[in-house]
Amino acid sequence: MVWSAPVRPGLAAGPPPARTAKTVVLIVTTSAVDAFVEATEGIRHGLTAPVKAITVDLADNPAQLSAQLGAKEIAVIVTVGNNAYEAAARFGTAPVIATMILRADLSAGSYRAPASAVVLDMPLTDILAALARVFPGKTRVGMIRNPGPTDVPVALLLAQAKAAGVTLRVLDCPKPEGLLQSFLSLRALVDFVWCPPDGTLYNATTVRPLILASLEKQLPVVGFSASFVRAGAAAGVYPDYLEAGVQAGELAQKYLAGPIAGVIEGPRKIRVAANPRVARLLGLRLAPNAGSDSGIVVIE
Repeated sequence: MVWSAPVRPGLAAGPPPARTAKTVVLIVTTSAVDAFVEATEGIRHGLTAPVKAITVDLADNPAQLSAQLGAKEIAVIVTVGNNAYEAAARFGTAPVIATMILRADLSAGSYRAPASAVVLDMPLTDILAALARVFPGKTRVGMIRNPGPTDVPVALLLAQAKAAGVTLRVLDCPKPEGLLQSFLSLRALVDFVWCPPDGTLYNATTVRPLILASLEKQLPVVGFSASFVRAGAAAGVYPDYLEAGVQAGELAQKYLAGPIAGVIEGPRKIRVAANPRVARLLGLRLAPNAGSDSGIVVIE
């Protein structure tokens, strides 16, 4: 999910190491995901000399992963995504700064907690405000989510949407096999469907038939990444992944300078994208200044 959830207690990692000219920061990421590449670049911008940053790319299937993550000279590990976080928590001994991860993921599994994190969770009110900029006058919003124990109650989501002048319909879909049926059930009931970040529900197998159904049934989809918009979503609302990486790099730098354990930050910047070509096929009227000074990124 993409909204606030309880944070697991005990986010700590001991005293920060002394900062020296040879201080090593290990970045664990994967080049297989475009957003992760952006975040990794941001991490390097957030770090400053004399830190030495070394990157481990999980896409290369490193044979000595456990040895690399457990090296004694590493002062702090910055992880990009769930797989990187799990690998660092399993094999690493240095404190972990996690990013490109949802708040609920911090309490999932039995892995040790990170020292600090930059989560991707966005407030519902910010998402709805962004969508109002893309689709002026459209106030009926559907949302399909994979329910979890840390999810915000539907009643609270509905209340937040009502306060923003939006009618929200929330459908819980625990299995990807039921996504298309859930989507089709919203036809004629909403103006568009918001797909919150969830790699289990929205993946390479499910997104293509979802986009095809969107075009066929004239029911717009709003995705959570630029690639989702390029795939055929009418619009997208998502964190600025480069900036999320910068935040993580800054947290790592601060951790090396003094104790900051337990700091959990949300994204400082949100990006809004629209696909005019898809919008035209769906008969939608986008904001007239999209792509100029509106802050709306045009993706086709």
